Amino acid sequence: MKTYIIYLAAGNSRRFKEDKLHALFKGKELYLYGIDTLKQLLKYRNDLEIIVVSNTIDIQEKYIHSYKSPLSERGISYSIKAALNHINQDDDYQMMFMVADQPYLSYQTLNKMIDTFNQSSYSICSLMFKDRVGNPVIFSKDYFNELYSLKEDQGGRKIVNKYPQECFYFRIENEKELYDIDYQNDLQKLIKEEEYD
Repeated sequence: MKTYIIYLAAGNSRRFKEDKLHALFKGKELYLYGIDTLKQLLKYRNDLEIIVVSNTIDIQEKYIHSYKSPLSERGISYSIKAALNHINQDDDYQMMFMVADQPYLSYQTLNKMIDTFNQSSYSICSLMFKDRVGNPVIFSKDYFNELYSLKEDQGGRKIVNKYPQECFYFRIENEKELYDIDYQNDLQKLIKEEEYD
């Protein structure tokens, strides 16, 4: 079973008020945390293909390819479509959607999440800490058309909410892995936490 990991990095950062992906966190551009995590994951798995959707990042490596999403300013659904256009539907596959602003997400969590989902009978899987759900989310290929039909700022969560009985929640023990950075304040808060750790 191939897992297409779709790394969504084409957002407009409207809430952040500037280019979030290239903002520095601990001396490293934010988007690179997820890319480095995926490169680590590739050392342990040979069943992945990574699709990076971005208008400012260009990576063309073995198993990692970036594609532009010219309509991304209209909403996340356009970035999802841009990624789905590069999936080979003849493959036996599933799709994992990952966002580019979760600097603490580990390759070990991704690795276990994929394995656990593959051994389950569920068709959707979402990361969860206690009662808080977040990204990444995995969908079986059965949801390709519904994902492709999303409009404007609708994301995959709409489908998760539509089929709650189909969703397996992969629980993690470190809440930080779910942290995402939506606002400047979120970034400043994490920087402060790092100083006190």
